[in-house]
Amino acid sequence: MKAESAALAFAGAMTIAFLVVLAMPSDDSPPLAEEWEIASVCLEGHNGLATHIHASLSIEIDGEQYPIGPNVGISDSTCDGMRGIHTHDDSGTLHIEAPTPMEAPVGAFFQIWDKEFSESRIFDSIADDDSEVVMYVNGELSHEFENYPIQDGDVIEIFYRDK
Repeated sequence: MKAESAALAFAGAMTIAFLVVLAMPSDDSPPLAEEWEIASVCLEGHNGLATHIHASLSIEIDGEQYPIGPNVGISDSTCDGMRGIHTHDDSGTLHIEAPTPMEAPVGAFFQIWDKEFSESRIFDSIADDDSEVVMYVNGELSHEFENYPIQDGDVIEIFYRDK
């Protein structure tokens, strides 16, 4: 009986150890949203910028253009100035500005905007057997989705559509 109890205890401990190892993030995992440095940038103005680039973003859901409003990331609940990625008008132009050189992943803009975006979701639209989320950058299909680092002059198009 003691040997059986010891074997069960050992098996339980090994199972717990295995689950702990599975739960640990790997070093090559993409950064979590809260690790996107640019999402925490708050600027008072345009002086002393190391990064100042622009890109265009458009979103189409089931054939309908989704508006990207003016002043996204400007004077919001966490920043009285301008966030590292922001809009000034409803043209879809993203302004990426930072005091030091840093990446500006597409997902950081969505985090600032407080909207959902990933390879399986755009806002409340979720990819399934009949629909998909696709992203094009400068006319080329991109599989980086929220992790794509925005470059100056990029044209980023996101679609939620039937397969």
